[in-house]
Amino acid sequence: MKRNNYYSLQNLAGVFYLLPYGQTQADLLHGIRLNETGAFLWELLAEDKSREELFAACAEHYHASEEELPLLQKDITEFLQTLSQRFLLTESSSLPQPAFPDEKYLTIAGWNLCLRGPLDAFSEKFDLFRTDRPEKIHQNISLLPGAPRQHLNGKLLIRNENLVVLEAEDRYIFLFPRFTRIEEAQLTRDGSQAVFHYCPPCSDALREDLFHGIRLLFLFFIRQHGMAVLHSSSILYRDRAWLFSGPSGTGKSTHAGIWNRLYDTPVLNGDLNLLALDNGVPVIHGLPWCGTSGICSRETYPLGGIILLKQAPFDRVEELSPDEKLLLVQQRLITPSWTETMLSQNLRIVEGLLPDILVCRLYCTKNDTAAAVMRTRIDFFLSASSR
Repeated sequence: MKRNNYYSLQNLAGVFYLLPYGQTQADLLHGIRLNETGAFLWELLAEDKSREELFAACAEHYHASEEELPLLQKDITEFLQTLSQRFLLTESSSLPQPAFPDEKYLTIAGWNLCLRGPLDAFSEKFDLFRTDRPEKIHQNISLLPGAPRQHLNGKLLIRNENLVVLEAEDRYIFLFPRFTRIEEAQLTRDGSQAVFHYCPPCSDALREDLFHGIRLLFLFFIRQHGMAVLHSSSILYRDRAWLFSGPSGTGKSTHAGIWNRLYDTPVLNGDLNLLALDNGVPVIHGLPWCGTSGICSRETYPLGGIILLKQAPFDRVEELSPDEKLLLVQQRLITPSWTETMLSQNLRIVEGLLPDILVCRLYCTKNDTAAAVMRTRIDFFLSASSR
C-alpha cells in the first residue's frame, strides 16, 4: 500500500494534518488530523509498504517493548483502516472489486477472461466465446455502479472525441466521452485487472458501450503478449486466412463478399482480425468484435496474407518493398500505440509475421474481376511457397 499523493502533510501550529489538494479537493474529500506516529507512518508510505513492514519500522523507531507490541500493532491496523476508508491510501496495482459474485467467462485467442458484474450488462455478442470457469484467469474485468469516489489523474497520453487515456503510476485511466453509460475505466499496467464504473441500470446502450470498452482493454492486454489486431475483413481460401484491409469505405467487406459469392469462401470476420505467431507460424484468432457485419468465428487459422486495398478504375496487384509492407500493415492496426514503446512493440509483431505471408496492394474496382485478379496472385504465391 502507498499514500495518496493528492494529500499534503502540513504542520498547523504544532499539529499535523493531512489536507487535500488538486483532484482530492475537487472531489470534496476531507482531510484528517494526525498524531506524531501517524505523521511518521505517512512519511513511510511514500514507498510501497506492507502492514508488517510498517509495524516493524514503528517498533524499531519507538523502541517498543514486547508488552507494547500487541497494542502498537492494533493502533497501526486501525490507523491504516481509517486512511483507507477516507481514500488516503492506494493499494498498489490493485483495483476495487464488485460485491456481487456474478461472473461470465470467455476464451479469446487462448486467453481466459472473467467478466464480473450483472450478467445482463454484458452483450450477447460475447456468447460464442463463453466457456466454463477455467483453471487460470488471464484478465479480470469488473463492473462497479456509479462514479468512482475519487477521480485519479495521470500523464495525458491521448485525447480525442472518443477516448482520453491517462497514465498513472500503477494503472491506466480511461474516459469515454461518447459512451454516456460509462463513467471511467481503470486498467493495471500489466493489463490483468480492469474495472469499469458505469451508470445503472443495465440497458442496450450500456451493453453496447461496455462491449466496445472491453475491446480496448483486451487489445492492450494481448499486445503485451505479442499479438495485434488488424482492421480488416477475412476469408478462408485453400485452408488459409486472407485479410483485406483498407480505410473505411474502401470496400473490404464488398471484396470479401465477392470472394464468398464466386468461390464459396467462408467469411471469418467482417471487421477485425487478431494476428499472432503460433509456434513460429503466422495465424489469426477469432474475435467477438466484427463491426456491423455480425460475422465472426472463434477458430484459429493459418494466415496466408494481408491484401491492402485501394480503390481504382482498374484491377491490378502491386508488389511492395519490405519497408512499405511493414509501414502499411502497422498503420492498419488498431492495437494501442499510446507511447513510443507501444509503437515499437507493434512494429516488431508485424515484422515477425511478414517473412511467411503475402503482403501486397490491390488496386481494385468493386467488380468480380477484382477477386479474380487477386485469386491469381494468391494461387501463384501458394504454388511458389510449396516448392
